[in-house]
Formats: sequence, structure tokens, C-alpha cells
Amino acid sequence: MIGCKSCSLTNSSRGLACRTLGARVARRGHSFPHARDTFRVDRSVVCEAGQARRRGQQHGRKVRHSGQAQRTQQGSDPNVMRLNKALASMGLASRRGADVLIEQGRIAINGKIVSEPGVTVNVLKDEIRYDGKIMTKTAVTNKYYFAMNKPKGYICTNAKDGQGGSGDRLVVDLLDGWVAEWKRKHSNSSLAPRFFTVGRLDVQSVGLIFVTNDGDWAHAVQHPSSGLTKEYSVTLNRRPGKLDLERMSKGYMDKENGVQVVPIAVALDDSDLSKRNRIRIIVAEGRNREVRNIVEAAGMEVKVLRRIRVGGYRIPRDLGFGKFVELKPHEVRRVLNVGADRSI
Repeated sequence: MIGCKSCSLTNSSRGLACRTLGARVARRGHSFPHARDTFRVDRSVVCEAGQARRRGQQHGRKVRHSGQAQRTQQGSDPNVMRLNKALASMGLASRRGADVLIEQGRIAINGKIVSEPGVTVNVLKDEIRYDGKIMTKTAVTNKYYFAMNKPKGYICTNAKDGQGGSGDRLVVDLLDGWVAEWKRKHSNSSLAPRFFTVGRLDVQSVGLIFVTNDGDWAHAVQHPSSGLTKEYSVTLNRRPGKLDLERMSKGYMDKENGVQVVPIAVALDDSDLSKRNRIRIIVAEGRNREVRNIVEAAGMEVKVLRRIRVGGYRIPRDLGFGKFVELKPHEVRRVLNVGADRSI
């Protein structure tokens, strides 16, 4: 076993997996079933997050992840939160939009108008009113999690935030049928849950995207501290050779940030012999257009980019484009399971 002194990084026969959050990890010998040629990344691993944590401990400082710090500040009661977060969870507006409503004096807590967005409320005990109407608690206390197979042409934004144009097709709109049924079952609720996508896929890409109303869970999935990897099935303009795979495995230079972005693994995907131009790429950093840039830096072109896994959750094979499944509790936990993402 080879270990990183700064964290819990270990080298096993299946590959390298770093549980230190925020680290850039390179796997050795990651195998892909049905792949004839797999380029195995064999290079030193720099675990910056683990080193930073070790330095903090040497100076007597306890280093917390951002999510832990937030929970410490708010206490252990999940029903206690900032007012703008509560209003966003109730489906009234985004947090920024909720701030505007609060500043306009349109929100009252227990009969008193509030003007400070940072006010803390207990969504089960406090009476929250918007323009005199009582906001029900159902939408904020019940959390929902969906795995969706995003079709091409849909964007991962929310029109309520003012970011989408009138002609845009939104991923969250694919839940309209579910939301209509929710409203029918909860006719006493003033607003349905406010859903948003967890991370993004560009408009031309397809595949796995999560949709939820749980901001804390979404933050945990997206934040670099989660250490989650993402796997993509990529159809190219031609079948890559060994040299092409080697070039892709070297990544590309992010000139804006001055760093070399390197994938964890790149391999041919021969699971379907009719798709001879298809490869698998695993990345950890989640940068904008990361996979496309990796392919283009090797002199090739992406024809189809499909995300098939995030963390420990793999999209069901029979889930059609535009369809979704509601995640069960154990599946919600599986998404954040760093150790479950070693096999394909």
C-alpha cells in the first residue's frame, strides 16, 4: 500500500481514491470492462487539501469543512435557518430574490415586519407571512431528490432567478407534471417546493443531472470538498488510437487559472461494438467544459457527451431522455459515497 502522509490517500489494486476533500487525484491502473486499450495514469499525486489541513493542525487550528462550520453556527436543528433560505425553500423566490422581498417589508414573522435577510427562523414554530398570507411549512420541511436524464437542448437554470429567457427549455420544467400532482395532494399549501438543478450540464450535453429542493445536499454534492468524481460517455468524431488516449490523459492547460487540468482516467469503451468511436472519461474537478476541453486539446471533436455517473450513483440504463426517478433514502446517501465510484 502506498499512502499520502497528508490525508487518507491510499493505493490499492483497483486504483487511487482520496477522501481528503478538494484534492486533485490521479488513479493508477483503473480498469474499464470491455476496454481494449486503457491509458493508466502513473504520476505523483499532490494532495493540497490534505497538506493544508495538516499545516492547520500543526499550528493548533482545527480545520473544518464549510458545511460543518455552517451546521455549527446554526446548531443541530435542521428546521432553524436564515429567513431568505426558508423563503427560497418554500418556493417563493431564490435567496437573492427573497432578500429583495424582505427589504421591501413584505415578509412578517409572528406578526412583525422584518427587514433584515439574516434573521434566523424556525420553520416549524414561527409563523411566516408574505403580503399577509401564511406560508405553509410542507414545502420547506419535506425534501425531494430526483435523478433526471437531461435531453439535449435543455438548460440547467431557473427562470425564477431571471437567468432564463422566455424561449428557454428548462430542466426543472420537466418536473411540471410531478409538481401539479404535488399541488393536488397539498391543496392547503400556498406554494410548491422550489426545485433547482445540482450543478450544470451545458445545453448540448445529455445525461445525469440531479434536481432537488435541498440546498445543503446540493452544496455537498457540488462542492470540491466532497471529493466526488464524475464519469462521462463520450462519442468522438473518429475512433481514437493509443496516442490519442495518451494525449487526452495529459489533459489541458486552463490558461485563465494557470493550472494543468488532468482527468483521472481515459479509456476506450467497447461495450457496444456498434459504437467504435466511444470512450469513457472520469474527472474530479468539474470545471466548465472540462471534458470537451480535454478532447479538443488532443485534436479530436466531441459528437455526443453524456454524463452517466456522479459519485456513487449511476444513471439507470432504462431511463429515457426527459424522464426522471425520485431517489430513495439509500440512493441519496449513495451519491455522496466516495468509495463507491471505483468500478464502471
